[in-house]
Amino acid sequence: RMRAELDAVAKGEVDIIVGTQLVAKGHNFPGLALVGVVDADVGLGHGDPRAAERTFQLVHQVAGRAGRGSTEGRGFIQTHMPEHPVMKALMLGDRAAFYESEIASREEAHLPPFGRMASLIVSASEAHAAEGHARRLAASAPLHADVRVLGPAEAPLALLRGRHRWRLLVRSPRAFDLSAYLRGWRASAPKPTGNVRVAIDVDPLSFL
Repeated sequence: RMRAELDAVAKGEVDIIVGTQLVAKGHNFPGLALVGVVDADVGLGHGDPRAAERTFQLVHQVAGRAGRGSTEGRGFIQTHMPEHPVMKALMLGDRAAFYESEIASREEAHLPPFGRMASLIVSASEAHAAEGHARRLAASAPLHADVRVLGPAEAPLALLRGRHRWRLLVRSPRAFDLSAYLRGWRASAPKPTGNVRVAIDVDPLSFL
């Protein structure tokens, strides 16, 4: 069905397309002349250290769907944060300005690539089980001058495939052996019980 709908759009049989961010993923609509992005800044409030990068990339990609044919394209972005560096760079179409702002912000906060981060996601079918183990895990974190453990808190994607999710973030300097620290922590931490799972991702692409 989706293939048929995309073909109809490509043939110009559809005047208005309403879709999610999946519309931006590899589709070419030659007749598309105008794109509107509603609540373009919603991803900036999810507690993801890569949120600015992802938002710029996604909105830029969506807006770029317009004007690929012979018709000049236009894009409209709805935002509640027009002064945010991401929105300013999008309005100007200035990738370099976004990069300079983002890299300076990351350096100041010691975020990758100037520091290291790890995400620990605790999930379970019962909310109290996920929260309880996340709190026990945080309490068992080894103390180290170079490591800061943030959380636990509900993950931005708090419920995924029927499992409740809690998250801890771990920060360290770039030269610190964060993987060794995490191995030691996991070895001494309380073991998950029941259907509780713990997923550890060092320098993850997604913190959700």
